[in-house]
Amino acid sequence: MTDKPRLYQVRIFLRQEFADAVNRGQTPKEIQPLLDILAHHKARIDHNQFNEFTDYVNNWKTADVPFPASEREALRDLTKKSLADPEKRSWFKREFTLSIEGVTMLDGDKADKLIADLQTLGDGAILIKGKAFAHGPGREVTPVRKTYVPRHHPGT
Repeated sequence: MTDKPRLYQVRIFLRQEFADAVNRGQTPKEIQPLLDILAHHKARIDHNQFNEFTDYVNNWKTADVPFPASEREALRDLTKKSLADPEKRSWFKREFTLSIEGVTMLDGDKADKLIADLQTLGDGAILIKGKAFAHGPGREVTPVRKTYVPRHHPGT
């Protein structure tokens, strides 16, 4: 029996002014180096965490997560509480999941190559270092692979 490869999400944190522009559907010329890296990997900015969390709160009963209903409800309540906090809400709007050819769950090799190129941008000009930049546990594991409901969401 062969183990399934572990899948990862790669997330970036944009500086506030760039996150605001991207969330409005704009692409400021200052983020062109980021867009060039994404194009090289056939990647794009897929969505921000605020939208993902809001979608989960609105659709928690039918969400595709491997938790019993009681745990999904607890996760919904925790997420809803986080979204009510203006500071956390602002943070979630700056955290973006990347996709390669429309796929957000990446194998480790693709994730590592994308992360390595993103690291060339450094910290601060466009990106604020985030979870995507650390190897190993720093890669975001797909929520489907998590086997627990955290007491506190990592972003809280």
